[in-house]
Amino acid sequence: MGSPVKLGFFAKRDALRAVPLMPLGATYGYISSGLVMPKGGACYVAAFDNPANTSKAHIVAYIDWFGRAFSCDEPLAQEPLRDPDLVVYTCGNNTESMDVGKENDDATSSARLDVFLGDGSRRTVAEARVANVNNTRKAEFSYTAIDDSFPGKFEVANPSRYLEFMSTAYLAFVEFARCTEWEPISTSDDSATNGTVPNGAFDLAAIFSRFQQSDFFDAINREVLEAETSWTENPERARGIERFLVNGLRDSGLVGISADTLTVEGAAEGPNARLIRTSRYSNLFFLDFVYNTQTECLEDGAFASCDATRDMRHKLLRAEGALNRFLMVSNFLESEEDDTFEQTEEEISKLADSFVEYLCVQAPDPNSPLEAKGRWDTHVAIAQAGELWRAPYRIPYEFCLNEACTEVGFDLAVPCKSTMAQTHWGDDVDDYLPYTPIESSTIESRYAAHAALLAASSAFHASASIEKVYVNCLRDGNKEDIVISVEFDRKTLCDAYSASKANAFSEPFETLSRFNARFKFEGDNGLCNIEKLFSLGKGDFKSSFERLVAIDTTPFNEKAREMLHVDCPMRMSIFEDGQRRAYADEVSAALDAGVENAELTLKQIHDRTEDLLVRDICTRLLAAFSEGALGETSFLEVKEAFMDAYGLKPAMMRASSLMRDDDPAAIGLLEELAAQGDAIDGFNDTSRVCYRYFDSYETRAIYAKRCLDDAKGRIVNPLADEVFLAHDSLAQELTTTITGADEALRHAQRCIELSPARAYSYLRAARAYFMKDDYENEVKMCCKALEVTWRADDAGLAFYWLAYSFWKLEKYDAAVACYKRCSMLNSYMASEAKTELDELLSSVKGLKRHSIEEDEAILEAHGVPLNALTENAEFLLAAAKETIDSSAVSLGCIFAAAGVRILRDDAIVPALRALNVTM
Repeated sequence: MGSPVKLGFFAKRDALRAVPLMPLGATYGYISSGLVMPKGGACYVAAFDNPANTSKAHIVAYIDWFGRAFSCDEPLAQEPLRDPDLVVYTCGNNTESMDVGKENDDATSSARLDVFLGDGSRRTVAEARVANVNNTRKAEFSYTAIDDSFPGKFEVANPSRYLEFMSTAYLAFVEFARCTEWEPISTSDDSATNGTVPNGAFDLAAIFSRFQQSDFFDAINREVLEAETSWTENPERARGIERFLVNGLRDSGLVGISADTLTVEGAAEGPNARLIRTSRYSNLFFLDFVYNTQTECLEDGAFASCDATRDMRHKLLRAEGALNRFLMVSNFLESEEDDTFEQTEEEISKLADSFVEYLCVQAPDPNSPLEAKGRWDTHVAIAQAGELWRAPYRIPYEFCLNEACTEVGFDLAVPCKSTMAQTHWGDDVDDYLPYTPIESSTIESRYAAHAALLAASSAFHASASIEKVYVNCLRDGNKEDIVISVEFDRKTLCDAYSASKANAFSEPFETLSRFNARFKFEGDNGLCNIEKLFSLGKGDFKSSFERLVAIDTTPFNEKAREMLHVDCPMRMSIFEDGQRRAYADEVSAALDAGVENAELTLKQIHDRTEDLLVRDICTRLLAAFSEGALGETSFLEVKEAFMDAYGLKPAMMRASSLMRDDDPAAIGLLEELAAQGDAIDGFNDTSRVCYRYFDSYETRAIYAKRCLDDAKGRIVNPLADEVFLAHDSLAQELTTTITGADEALRHAQRCIELSPARAYSYLRAARAYFMKDDYENEVKMCCKALEVTWRADDAGLAFYWLAYSFWKLEKYDAAVACYKRCSMLNSYMASEAKTELDELLSSVKGLKRHSIEEDEAILEAHGVPLNALTENAEFLLAAAKETIDSSAVSLGCIFAAAGVRILRDDAIVPALRALNVTM
């Protein structure tokens, strides 16, 4: 039991009564608020020192809303990276589901309680009945222990709610059962093989829990220290699998040191190492670490490295490899229902070695490709395949496709022998021995060859359109150290895969020799540097020229037209001067060859355009050249003539400078600029055309989704920035004074007219209403901002202001829900939201905390669009697919990068990089 945790006055806690096996005089209960908790958390189970004063509690377990309980001795910041100690499964339709809140047509559902024992095995210990199963937080549970040997009557006839149910079950079957001789039995047919836990049972969960903490180096030291101390005190507790892990961690060279000792010359600080479990794809550990200077990344664990960071990089990667080999071994044993973990160190070590040697066992069958079609789906399918690789030593990758999506090129950062295990089990000495140079070079070489075959199989499996795959293997990610370069064709690899499926390319270099492959061995059986067959971004993989959005008339496909309500990228332009910029570049290029060429180009532009403004600019420039006012060095004057056609830019620049200096003269200048902009006839809406301001292409796309009533079927052209920014700046500046609130609101409303898809247009109005103490209208404006935003920060600010408005309107439950929502978004307002939430809870007596579902119901009743941010992100990702498939790659990648910031997906990032976009 850990150190006591002090609970605040408003922390919600409940005591439990009549828990089987509860020690006499003890007080246990659960805490459902007031402590930090991972997303999806329900409560902590705790022991209280004093039944009359529960301000101090000893945490014993964490329970989430998905039917899982995890032992712990302190509040958790993130979801545990291990199996739960207890889990409840609903048993409808002969399927298992840990989501006890899943909708079900029946009013009542059967369920079962399983306990994960110390040796990693799982036992069913109770049968349960769940009423109102379609809502976890309102469901009612009753259950009965099915083991007659259980030392205490355990039948709950009176239905209990979820928190009480899970807390009581955890205490009875896990916490208190540990103090007895009782062991739960299995209800399966093979119960004879799933006997009771042996004395000194191996606690796999405890190992994973050590690596949940934020300090990775402390976790390593704790694991090694606690394991070795335990073996000294209780030799029977030693397990081969944990000895294997400890040896691997000692191999890494990180035992006994901290991040501060890993600083290198040129880096601002030691590595910010963070261990992540990649649960969505490979379900392995990923050690995220970087070395940065003040301006650039020195080391990222993949393709960016330098001499100064190399030694530290290798140590960190060896530690990650040790953890992943340990994880893969434990996963394999569990899958084989051999989870007692009583194997010897020799057996564990050889099993781990097999995952290295047989890397390609997981290679997907290139003879059965997926149905990925289109440029976007093909890129994503290949990236997903790469993210699914369960590699005991990481294989960072970059890839690209040719424009026809028939050829793929990979750069693989294959590990060098210094990042791999340094020792192996020696049968003769019954202990670990260092690898000889030849042994370590052989493992390094074969792993690289298998990685190339795995990448090729993955690409051919991703899409039937792929005809060739090129792979470069970069040792240790060094772009100058290419050790394998291969050109794979589909038929030969498919034949090789079929012939070698059982042993997964057991002779990888023999297989590579069937292709156009380059590799060469040197002295100690290692690979030496060779000349590569291809380069990413060059030759067939060179990016095709893509026109600027403002002048790109390539037609969209049907789905893109339906989504965006335009027929080509040019109609998505957000720059009013976009086409004129292209004309300015054209004239400037001609001026390089002389004034006569510039004049000829101006005449050609004048004759081919239907834009009266452009014709007028051409006429004025031709006259200036003819009169001698402009000459062969007048590049700047030409650009200004096209790009500042309305003469608004100088005034906006002066106003911006005055605002930065807090000069009150800025207000007058902005008012003149706003009036001048509104008076321009060229920006007046008509029955056929309207003019709107967009701060980004994402906002332009959201306009197509959310603002059809504003467009009314008209052509939507971009507005000059200065026309909008004058009103926006006035709305911002005038809200700093109470007397300016009315004027600020007028300008904010004009911003909404000119940019209805921009969240900040509504937030400007919300702030003006706040200055007027008009909280009802502030709520309306914040809700409108939530409808159109695609940024988490904008949504966080909207929820933050909503919370305060609801507070002032005495709608306290809604205020609490909004503060919590702001914190969940992790926006820059999150810390302020938590502070104000505490103030609200302490100032309003009787204010109750609610569950997430209850919060959602409260906000929906007040008209708050909770799901709009997610819906907008989904729309942007869908728009990305269709625009990229229409060859508007840059535009589509902008949409995808925005969508994936809300809807996290590790495969989208490498897909975007493959499309030559840097996020």
